[in-house]
Amino acid sequence: MQHLKYGEREVQEELHRLSKEEWDAIKDFARTLRYFARSRKYGYIDRLANAYNPTIAEITIREVLREARSAFDQNEKVHLPSANVVQKVVELISRDLSVASILAALALTLPEKDLG
Repeated sequence: MQHLKYGEREVQEELHRLSKEEWDAIKDFARTLRYFARSRKYGYIDRLANAYNPTIAEITIREVLREARSAFDQNEKVHLPSANVVQKVVELISRDLSVASILAALALTLPEKDLG
């Protein structure tokens, strides 16, 4: 697996830079990504961690949502974020691409109880 750009210290620094609403949206979307980590499907997480522009991250988010919805419809245990959360995450990534790396780091490292 590739090295992520963000470690625990960097995530904590980002926590202080983001508002509570923004941080909550990031953690909420990371809950969705945890499904893929639990399933050992790291492709989406790697693509977010290594996104070189916001468009790549947005396309990846759209694909994540489509596959998560399909899994949910098949009664798999997957969290589906609200439209507001998705909109907030896309806006944050458009403003600061490092948010995509933070999402990837959280999906791989934080226990589910810490994600909400």
